Amino acid sequence: MSRDEEIASILDEVLSRITPSDEEGMAMERVAKRLLERIDGFYDEYGVRGMLVGSAARKTWISGEHDIDLFILFPESTGRERLEDVGLLIAGSVLSDAERIEERYAEHPYLHGVIEGYGVDVVPCFDIRDASRIKSAVDRTPHHNNFVREEIAGLEGEVRLTKQFLKRAGIYGSELKIHGFSGYLSELLIIHFKSFMNLIRDAGNWRPGKVIDIKGHGTRRHESPLVVVDPTDPGRNVAAALSLDNMCRFIDSARDFLDDPRIECFFKQERSPPGVREIREILHRRGSTLIGIRFLSPDIVDDLLYPQLEKMERSINRLFEMHDFRVINTGSIVSERNVYIICELFDRELPAVKKHIGPPVWERTDAERFKSKYQGKETLSHIYIKNGRYVVEIKRRHRRPTSLLQEELPRCGLGKDLRDTIREERFQIQSQEELLTTEDRTVRRFIHELLTHNDP
Repeated sequence: MSRDEEIASILDEVLSRITPSDEEGMAMERVAKRLLERIDGFYDEYGVRGMLVGSAARKTWISGEHDIDLFILFPESTGRERLEDVGLLIAGSVLSDAERIEERYAEHPYLHGVIEGYGVDVVPCFDIRDASRIKSAVDRTPHHNNFVREEIAGLEGEVRLTKQFLKRAGIYGSELKIHGFSGYLSELLIIHFKSFMNLIRDAGNWRPGKVIDIKGHGTRRHESPLVVVDPTDPGRNVAAALSLDNMCRFIDSARDFLDDPRIECFFKQERSPPGVREIREILHRRGSTLIGIRFLSPDIVDDLLYPQLEKMERSINRLFEMHDFRVINTGSIVSERNVYIICELFDRELPAVKKHIGPPVWERTDAERFKSKYQGKETLSHIYIKNGRYVVEIKRRHRRPTSLLQEELPRCGLGKDLRDTIREERFQIQSQEELLTTEDRTVRRFIHELLTHNDP
């Protein structure tokens, strides 16, 4: 079997596993059609019309996915307050027989419900003719939908392969939890490159600053690692949410598949959660130590929560560095309504002595203030001069990371939704042993990935 035949065989096998059956497709279409008719039933009263958007409309969804995205298109002249109020009223009627309904928020409120096992989003938007003159961020979506539906015919399987490949690499999804490739971005890449393999071959040579402009109409310079100009809006970068690391992960995964094509590049191998003994052995070999912070997750959407967790991680890292604790790895995970921020450190305990470096000798005012503060005090050395600066060795306030976090964490830079929880001391500092012996297998798996950077 030639190399090309081997790759074709793998891709055929992947497609056979991820392409929805005719029955699966008809079942989704039946539910979507019924719900669209409910939206259209409000035309006479409010002048609205319904539109099925997203992968279900473009037939690029993967078998087993059960998401239906419905938009309520209001006349452009509608006021925003009316759009929000009437939009929620219509959405509630559309989801009247849902098993459960919850209000969510993008730029304005929308409803999410579950009907016959399908997750259904019903989103109001303005029916804008020109996508570059939108009134809210979601107004672009119908334009995206129309463009892709016109261009994607015959390439649906190539999009499915791309999405599955990105999912396996852990970089599918533009939400702030992931910073990866959106479904729309995946579709545009295939529209541009015409096949999954063309995309993979090209991606192996990408560098930061790569620009793809399908229509050749871009009007702005973007500083993102990857720039894919929106065909419906020349000033917008569809890949703006993609992080540099995730772009590089895609490049690496593409090269890996080209070097060694195998079906494991598309599907994870199932494995049992790592045991306590296995993680202890890893920590023993590394000679490092773990410490964690646990608190209840605030009741906010992921796109608000995860940026705040990233900010909190950065603040904790700065806190450790300021107090001479050396950080190897830091990560956060939300599991069973609990948030865990877990740090791997070089040091379990620091020495009692801390070298405190003062001002240059020639900065007279600062120098006199420094000497006045430490001369004759209970220090671990006399004041001395090194590299033109005063230096004194003092007793360290926090020798263990536990006491440092307990005392200083509430004063760290925190997102507004995490601030109250932390400042009211509704958090727990967890030792390495507490982290390892938790009954939550998701946390143990996360610790294993944090230490090995291996997601099997």
